[in-house]
Amino acid sequence: MEMAHTLEAAEDFKRTLEEVDILLGDADAAGEDECKLGVMNKSAVLLLMGKFEAFLESAIEEYLFAISSLGARASHIPERLLLQHSVESVREIEIVLNKNDLAKVKRVFTDLGRLWAEAAPCDSLKVTSAFDYGSHGENEVCKLFKRVGFDKVFTLVEVSDESEDLAEGEHQAIVDVAGIINSLTCMRNNILHENASPSLTTNWIRQQRNILSRFADGLVALFEKSVDETKARIQTGANTDGS
Repeated sequence: MEMAHTLEAAEDFKRTLEEVDILLGDADAAGEDECKLGVMNKSAVLLLMGKFEAFLESAIEEYLFAISSLGARASHIPERLLLQHSVESVREIEIVLNKNDLAKVKRVFTDLGRLWAEAAPCDSLKVTSAFDYGSHGENEVCKLFKRVGFDKVFTLVEVSDESEDLAEGEHQAIVDVAGIINSLTCMRNNILHENASPSLTTNWIRQQRNILSRFADGLVALFEKSVDETKARIQTGANTDGS
């Protein structure tokens, strides 16, 4: 039986979170030194969000590499993904044309035509995996994942609230991860640009850190499932619509 595909991004993210844990440990050790406590907590928020956004970008890069490595045809992958690749492939085509590099212009359109006609594999997918400069928060995360075919990522990846004590028969609530990202992003912006000192507790930051880590696990599981499903469609000849 063929092994399921494994991506490393979530485990890499957890290793980088050890740096956040060091800052939180220093905050715990600050005792009644409110100045040091504030500095450590603010630093932890800045590092946490920087590491989280870097994880999102690297996860998409790893997913694109995995999909491209399968040799899938157009009908095997999300249409939105191939459309994004097509748009980005021609983004600077007018500049190339104005330089009179007609052969390159023709090659770009010919290659895209071969992909859409399924005469060539989608083995070099190029989609921007980085946040737009200066753009952060829930909406930017959604835009990032929509590019590779995952609409409403916060609905596709849910994190349950493990902090609640449940009575028999009750179900755990779903954490508002998008709201947490917006809150942390706002704090980061205020710390960086307004010299703000938000009232934070180390335990609260640690809770957000753990939620983002679990979201990372769910996101990578979503990507791994997509890679495995694409591989299965290639083997069976099925399309993304199941036909």
